[in-house]
Amino acid sequence: MKRFKTYERQRVIRSLIVIAAVITLSLTPGFANAFNKKAPHFVDTLKLHGYIDSYGNLRLNNSSFISLPSPLNVDGFLDMRRSAIKRLPQELTVKGHLDASHSQLTRLPKADIGGFINLTGSKVTVLPAGLRVNGDLSLVDTPISALPRRLNVQGNLYLGNTQVTSLPPDLRVGGNLYLRGSQVSVIPDTVKVTGRIVR
Repeated sequence: MKRFKTYERQRVIRSLIVIAAVITLSLTPGFANAFNKKAPHFVDTLKLHGYIDSYGNLRLNNSSFISLPSPLNVDGFLDMRRSAIKRLPQELTVKGHLDASHSQLTRLPKADIGGFINLTGSKVTVLPAGLRVNGDLSLVDTPISALPRRLNVQGNLYLGNTQVTSLPPDLRVGGNLYLRGSQVSVIPDTVKVTGRIVR
């Protein structure tokens, strides 16, 4: 029992040392300034401090960063849920999905995103014209009031609890179109929905 207590005490001490080291690093000017620099130095710093895993996934959920450098290439997915990030770089490539749900993001650039885009509960009000989404697009609980022209969603499009009142005539949805909880009442004949329209 004493040996077990000693082991637990040592484990707690090691954990406290690691936490203290991280806090010390975060307070140093070099660490703080690293997040204001452009890639690749920024990306190298993220790797160093464990924000990028071995699969190339970039995890910034719950982070206090306000913006990201341009250009930025993410080999995996970009997870920025509940983050303070308000804008994304104009030159952004994400090979996986983008999850910006419940973040402070206000605008989505015409980025190259390989998978779904989750903007649920974010502050997004504008999407770029000609946006192509290679999966689902969720705009649920966002303040967006209009969809862009030539929006092409390969998966499902979720518009519940938005301010959207009409659909662009050239909208393309490869999956289902979910309008329940939205203010859309009329669907133009030119809108193409491969799946179902759920009201």
